[in-house]
Amino acid sequence: MRGLVVVLVWCVCWSPISAQQGYLPLSRTLEAPYAEAMHRYKTSRHTGIRPYLRRDLEGLELRDTSALPSLLPVLDQWAGGARLRGGPLAEAEFGASVGEGDVVKYRTGAGAWLDWDLHEKLAFHVDGMVWNERFPDYLDTLVRATQVTPGEGYAFGDGPSFTHYDWNAYLNWHPSKYFDLTLGRGRHHFGEGYRSLFLSDNAYSYPYFKITTTFWHVRYVNLFTMMNDIRGADGVAGDFGRKFSSFHYLSWNASKRFNFAVFEGIVWQDNDPDYPRGFDINYLSPVVLYRPVEFAQGSPDNALLGFGMNVKLAKRNTLYINVMLDELVLREVREGDGWVGNKQAVQAGVVAYEAFQVPELTLRAEVNYVRPFMYTHSDTRQNYSHHGQPLAHPYGSNFVEALAVGDWRKGRWQVHERFSYAVMGQDTGGYSWGNNIFLPESARPPRDSEGRPQN
Repeated sequence: MRGLVVVLVWCVCWSPISAQQGYLPLSRTLEAPYAEAMHRYKTSRHTGIRPYLRRDLEGLELRDTSALPSLLPVLDQWAGGARLRGGPLAEAEFGASVGEGDVVKYRTGAGAWLDWDLHEKLAFHVDGMVWNERFPDYLDTLVRATQVTPGEGYAFGDGPSFTHYDWNAYLNWHPSKYFDLTLGRGRHHFGEGYRSLFLSDNAYSYPYFKITTTFWHVRYVNLFTMMNDIRGADGVAGDFGRKFSSFHYLSWNASKRFNFAVFEGIVWQDNDPDYPRGFDINYLSPVVLYRPVEFAQGSPDNALLGFGMNVKLAKRNTLYINVMLDELVLREVREGDGWVGNKQAVQAGVVAYEAFQVPELTLRAEVNYVRPFMYTHSDTRQNYSHHGQPLAHPYGSNFVEALAVGDWRKGRWQVHERFSYAVMGQDTGGYSWGNNIFLPESARPPRDSEGRPQN
């Protein structure tokens, strides 16, 4: 939006800490009261895996408990060690965008939620909302071009307003202190960054099965998902192209200050051009690396590998670095000739909690660099996307971004400011220059026999 924007927001939400099973909703607003405590020097939490398990929030020393989200349930019943709760969800935002034909912008939504917990072993959650929204011009152009509301599904309507919906659900079983088994529909975010180069919550919700293993100073997540390609379906769910993905994320708290992480993911389409595949059981193994499995399959799929590190500086600062690899040939990197086969991404950032000794003030600076054609594939159905949106950074690939984020809370009031400056290499001359991950690799500019641009 340009010009003066005034926003009013009202919502009813569930309390994330009232039960000790299940997950805290994946929301930076709800996570904010816990963020500083989870990143404190003497606290050992696996903060690069979101949504957070509710029991990981136990024992945290919070600065301001009045800021915790409240619960206004319509339904709240106890019976034999079980608790059932539910209530409405509502949201209203109004703004003004000066300099546009339609000045007034709005976002209204309504829905409901339901929680059920049993004996600290089972937890069930479901929520859903429907929105009607009138976008500022720059977002309206994007929505009309992609038919997708960023992060919130297919955009129904011809304008000036659009309707979209989303719903999330999970059934979580905690059989022992080492394991959590979760079947659900939702989103995930791996990595310490505000953005994620691994797997982010940028895209629409998807069905998944997740195994979370925690032992010693290690947490290991196996995530198996079903995703879709909505291109050409005109919003008809039965016409969506189906694809699957499988992810591993290993987080190791090596000391009170250092955390190391390894990520790997692979994406494959439901129907290969040569034969129908469905969910490939070769990728069900919880420990084997995906690259050897993919190679044994004839290397038809889209495999990625990532590494992360974060270190706690002083008592309230965190420095993090993440690297994502799609393809890497060191000889070509040393020559520096821009070989398109080298596809990597790098992220570096720092977060200061209680910055300048101001209580509840959090400042973040982050840089993201993604090489051309990262996350793409020769078959666009196997690119790193879901429901028309990238699974990692919302800008796709072939860009560098400088990001600054500030959050300040006082009681139940929260001020959030985000500034992003990015330089992208967009498509020209009918060729793909590596920004749009939905274009095939065959749309690249002409190359010589060694894969370098022709003059």
